[in-house]
Amino acid sequence: MRYLVFFLLFFIAFPGTSFAKGVGKSSAKAKTAPAKKVRANEFKDKRDKQTYRLVAIDDRVWFADNLNFATEGSYCLKDEPDNCMAYGRLYTWQAAATACPEGFRLPSQADFESLWTAAGADFNAGYLLKTDYDWAGKTNGNDTLKFSAMPAGNRFDDETYGNLYKFAFFWSADEEGTSAHVWYLTNKSMAFSYMTKPKNFGFSVRCVKNQ
Repeated sequence: MRYLVFFLLFFIAFPGTSFAKGVGKSSAKAKTAPAKKVRANEFKDKRDKQTYRLVAIDDRVWFADNLNFATEGSYCLKDEPDNCMAYGRLYTWQAAATACPEGFRLPSQADFESLWTAAGADFNAGYLLKTDYDWAGKTNGNDTLKFSAMPAGNRFDDETYGNLYKFAFFWSADEEGTSAHVWYLTNKSMAFSYMTKPKNFGFSVRCVKNQ
């Protein structure tokens, strides 16, 4: 009887007290979120921790995103950081030549010709390489090869910018004096071809894995 009176007085003095098992134990551990894992089809650049998708096309492994590693000679379209996050950086050829991370390189003419061949080696190759969004004039592709070419525009040699939504330009490692080869896609057609441009232009970079 004395114990019953004691417990009744205790709960009156301290309402809401619980004797549930484990409540208030100091040994309980807080849960932590698991570390994000890099998937087999991704590459994490140890220089700045950015992650890029990878895609195997023919016998080569390509970045499926434009490079966004900040280095001297690289720029954000219109000098707006948000454009770098969306489209990657624009590089002079000199910057592009050394911008790819360890284990990857700037693609050669042979690399791009292999990509063009895999896309059909015809005037509709761009349809298999372009993203299915963002291209002006309803000239999106279907991105069959998962290369995901975006119309990121370019930086001109007078330091102005243009061609967003209209062109995708990719530097090649092949050079001709003060110029170098540039592979491109346009909203005017589904062709995938190349031309030469001065090395101080700013174009996108797609890295390819060393073979």
